[in-house]
This record gives sequence, C-alpha cells and structure tokens, in this order.
Amino acid sequence: MERRPCCPKGVIRGAWSAWEDNILKSYIKIHGEGKWTDLPQRAGLRRCGKSCRLRWLNYLRPDIKRGNFSEDEEDLIIKLHKLLGNRRERHHPLL
Repeated sequence: MERRPCCPKGVIRGAWSAWEDNILKSYIKIHGEGKWTDLPQRAGLRRCGKSCRLRWLNYLRPDIKRGNFSEDEEDLIIKLHKLLGNRRERHHPLL
C-alpha cells in the first residue's frame, strides 16, 4: 500500500512572502484553525498544509511572545534548570 504524498506537485517551497502571510492570517481569522490539509487550496495558497500549519503556529499567531525573556522568566528558567537539569526524566514528579 503506497502512502499518499502530503501535498500536490507544484507547491511553493522556501521563504514565505508577505502576501502569503496576509492570505493565511485573513483565512484563519475568518475560518479558524484546523483542516490544515484543505487550507492551502481553500485559501488560494500554493503551499503544503504542513507548511501552513507550521507558519501559523511558529510565526504568525498573535499570541506568540517575541523578544527577550523578562527578569522573572529568566530567574524561573535558571531555578528550574538547577532543579531538573538538562534532561527531562520520564517519571519526574514535577512533569
């Protein structure tokens, strides 16, 4: 049994342009998140659904915090690193 390709031939690869970002943002504003495999065709983008999902989740979502950590956040990271170390234990009581 062959696996279906995740996206059709002829999709754009590489860096996203500003107009593609705007199309994706406006589509999600109107229709919401979800059905990522159908989104590119419905929104009029020549991108893979996975690419659209990752672009939204990692770069375009309005609630993504950009910039440096605050002092409180930095202190929390240092405290947790001292407590937990570099590796996450499977059965650690705090996780």
